[in-house]
Amino acid sequence: MAYRPSGPVVTRSRQRSAQTEEIARKLEIVLAELASLRILLAAHGISSPRPLDEDYLTVQRFAVMNHISPEAVLSRIRRGKLRAEKRGGRWWVKCAVCTA
Repeated sequence: MAYRPSGPVVTRSRQRSAQTEEIARKLEIVLAELASLRILLAAHGISSPRPLDEDYLTVQRFAVMNHISPEAVLSRIRRGKLRAEKRGGRWWVKCAVCTA
């Protein structure tokens, strides 16, 4: 005689659906908390940095794509030849012609 679970049978697609719903609920909570934190920071005069778009590359990635050294990239940033932003201690270079 085969073993039969006493409860309802849960298929893999139902499990995935339940997991997807749980992730969506958690994501909504995190996004709401992020929005409230940005509002709180703005109320105290602290601006949060806007997210970088896909056109920004790390210095190392930019150097590899342009066949130059990372030091040359930093030199170009210092001379104003490249548009770049420093975030979290790292330089991000704006790349208008390449796709990351």
